[in-house]
Amino acid sequence: MTHAYAVVFATPGEPQVLELRDYPLRAAGPGEITVAIEAAGVNFIDVHRRSGALEDGSAFPRTLGVEGAGRVVDCGPQVRGLSPGDRVAFVDSSTGSYASHAVLPATRAIRLPDDVSSETAAALMFKGLTAEYLTHRCVPLAPDDWVVWHAAAGGVGSIATGWLAARGIRVIGLASSEAKRRQVLDAGCYAALDSDAPGALSFIRDVTDGKGAHTVFDSVGRATFELSLASLRQRGHLVLFGNASGDVTGFNLSRLGSMGSLHVTRPSLKHYIGQDAELASSAAQVLASLSKGLIAVPLITRLPLAMAAEAHRIMQDRQTQGSLILVP
Repeated sequence: MTHAYAVVFATPGEPQVLELRDYPLRAAGPGEITVAIEAAGVNFIDVHRRSGALEDGSAFPRTLGVEGAGRVVDCGPQVRGLSPGDRVAFVDSSTGSYASHAVLPATRAIRLPDDVSSETAAALMFKGLTAEYLTHRCVPLAPDDWVVWHAAAGGVGSIATGWLAARGIRVIGLASSEAKRRQVLDAGCYAALDSDAPGALSFIRDVTDGKGAHTVFDSVGRATFELSLASLRQRGHLVLFGNASGDVTGFNLSRLGSMGSLHVTRPSLKHYIGQDAELASSAAQVLASLSKGLIAVPLITRLPLAMAAEAHRIMQDRQTQGSLILVP
């Protein structure tokens, strides 16, 4: 049994509930591998789990982290195609990535090419898989379509907007600061706006010849929901894939008809990579697009694993640009 350490929390709450503890890591079972983690991604789903907004019913103390990368150090019985020393990334099904080690099913491991570092993989993979399913499989998109993307300078947004622009899709990126809006333009967006600016909706309507966007991607939720709906053209699609500002509640679905027969979906990554073949296909597309320069490595902010609480403060205050990772 490997002696390891991990960030855990004994009760839901503010970031200060997170603490670093030593613990005995269980051995890899049949079909499982143990990975020595070299970098772990920080994502909003971790913030929601820590705060109690997302409840999984598991026993306390709980570990955190859905995304990590490192080297295989042990393989359980019945593992095929992986050996100790192989470099892999993972995005789900592990014992937690905010740790020195993780155990996970070998079929959920993503083998990394030599030119993709563990830090890049931890910064990119979860967000890249999210960007892939949102922009390639969730709603129909074609060259010259107009897209509005909230939090365009964030981890998913910074990957997805450049990927869309490379396909000839015209993206209006929304971001909260001048520095973030410059980043959005550098990624290839047609325009960058402050979603809180009084003229944001007018600009979106004007630049789309009064029709509105084909699709709006919104990870913010309650604070931006009305702007998102108002930005759409008839029969447009709102993809609500996050709730950083809180859940949207009390909405009358009949309004979708009166606003132009709008479509609203609330997708989740787990339903798009739930099958091993889906995960493998999506990951291959992310890595291939990275190699071809169709998507760029996001700006990476690194913090030691022991500073996980600070990482959560930065994320929930929406101070991040690009991706935030923790290094054991």
